[in-house]
Amino acid sequence: MAVVETPTTWFEDIVDRIGKFEPVLLECVGEELRGLARGKGGRSRTARVALDMSRRFHSLACGGARVDDEIISAASAEGAIVATMDADLARAAKAAHIRVISLRKGRVGLQ
Repeated sequence: MAVVETPTTWFEDIVDRIGKFEPVLLECVGEELRGLARGKGGRSRTARVALDMSRRFHSLACGGARVDDEIISAASAEGAIVATMDADLARAAKAAHIRVISLRKGRVGLQ
């Protein structure tokens, strides 16, 4: 949702930082976005745009754990980088030795 709220060249920035990649959306994260999208207001509109954007992403199933735990598990299993603006998720990913991508001042940062 952050790249929708703050328009950026996120895809190109990531390619510049790490090379070619395939965006992935976990099904449980998609469910969270769909829940947000059902509401009203700016946040719901942002979630709807993010969902539309994510239709081109590869989808992975979740196993039933908490969403953050699913993200960490999938990133670890796939050797993936986690893209998040959530500080708690970023800390958990780093603790699991998973690289994190986030936005800072409209630019992609790799941690």
